[in-house]
Amino acid sequence: MATLNFYLDKADKSGQSFIQMTYLANGQKFRHSVKIKITPNQWLASKQRLKVKRQDDEFVNAHLSSLEEVIKKAERESLLNNNLIDYSYVKQRFDDTLNKTGGKKTFLLYFQEYIDAAHGKIKPGTIRHYVTCLNHLLKFRKVKRYELTFERINNAFYDSFVSYLSEDCKLLNNTVGNHIKMIKAFMNFSTALGYNKTNYFKKFKVFKEDTQLIYLTEDELMLIYHMKNLTEKLKGVRDNFCFSCFTGLRFSDIQKLQKENINGDYIEITTEKTRDSLKIPLSIYAKEILNRNYGMLPTQFSNQKTNDYLKELGELAKINQKVLIVKYRGVEKVEILEPKYNFISSHTARRTFVTLSLEKGMRPETVMSITGHKDYKTFKKYIMLTDKVKLAEMINIWRTTLKIA
Repeated sequence: MATLNFYLDKADKSGQSFIQMTYLANGQKFRHSVKIKITPNQWLASKQRLKVKRQDDEFVNAHLSSLEEVIKKAERESLLNNNLIDYSYVKQRFDDTLNKTGGKKTFLLYFQEYIDAAHGKIKPGTIRHYVTCLNHLLKFRKVKRYELTFERINNAFYDSFVSYLSEDCKLLNNTVGNHIKMIKAFMNFSTALGYNKTNYFKKFKVFKEDTQLIYLTEDELMLIYHMKNLTEKLKGVRDNFCFSCFTGLRFSDIQKLQKENINGDYIEITTEKTRDSLKIPLSIYAKEILNRNYGMLPTQFSNQKTNDYLKELGELAKINQKVLIVKYRGVEKVEILEPKYNFISSHTARRTFVTLSLEKGMRPETVMSITGHKDYKTFKKYIMLTDKVKLAEMINIWRTTLKIA
C-alpha cells in the first residue's frame, strides 16, 4: 500500500508554513519540501491544495499536481517492470525527475515545466500565450546568442529582449508588455520554489498603453441584426454576436450558456472568466434571438473562426467606414487605416453593449452590475461616446445656460 500526501508544516513566527509532501510505500517514507510558504487559511486540507483566489494559486496547485503525477508515473513503471510498487524505484525516479541526483536544469526547461504543470489548471488561451513567450525566448537565445539562466535575467536581458521583440519581431508595445508580464510571473513562481535567487526582474517595466476600442453604432448593430439571405453559418454567428451586444455577455459565457440559465426575463449565470454570479435582464431584441432559435442560441464556432466570420458579416452589411487605429512600437507610431468591418471581433459586442446602454441613458452603475465590472477604472475603457452624442450634449448644455441676446 502506497500513499502520497501534501500538508502544511509547522507555522513559523509570521504564521506561515511550508507545503510538504510525504510518500510512504513498503513501510519506508520520504519527504519533499515544496518550498512555498502559505498561511493556514489558504489551505484546503480535504483537497490538499490551495484555495484559488488568484492566478499564482492555480500555478502552485498545478505544481503540486505535477509532483503527484511524477509519483504516479513512477509507480506505473514499477508495476510494469517489477509487478509491485518498489519504494526505492519510485524515490529514484522522483529524485531524477526533480534533478536531485546531479546536473542542472536550464532556465528554459523550468519555463517549459511551468507551462506543462499549468495544463488543465488555467485557460487554454493563457497557455498559448505562455507557449508563444517561450518560443520567443528560444529564438532570442539563438539570434542574440544570449545564454538564459536565472542569474542572467537581469537589466541587460530586459533591454536586449525588449529590443528583440520590438525591432526584430516587430511586436507592438502592449504585446511586448504582455511577454514581460509573463516572464515576471514565472520568475516570481521560481523564486517562491527556490529555483531563482535574484530579484532584478522585479524592476522590469511592463508596457501598457491605452488601445482604441471599436464598437458598433446603433444603426450598424441593427444592420447586422436584420440581415437576410445569410448562410446557416453566418446566421448563427450573427445571432450569437447580437445577443452579446444586447446582454453584455463575453464570448466565453455565450459559449457555455444553457437553457437552465434562462429564467423568464433574466439570464442567471456564473461567468467563466471572473466566476461572478450575474442576473441580466433580457431586452426584446435578446428575447427575439432566443425565440427564433427555439429558446436557445446557435452552436458557436471557435473564437478565431467567429472573428473571421464577423468580418465577413460586417463587410456584407457595408460597415465600411474607414477607421484609423494608432499604436506604438517602441517610440515609433504605427497607423492602421482600414474599413471598420476589419476591426470587428467577438469582444466588440461587449463594448457595443456598454457604449450604447450609456448613450441611451442607462446609469453607469446599472451597466456595471450587468457586465460584472467591479471598479470604474476597468469599466471606463469600454466607454466610447460618439461624436453625435457629444455634440447633442454640448448644444443642450449651452442652450440652457446662455441667454440669447
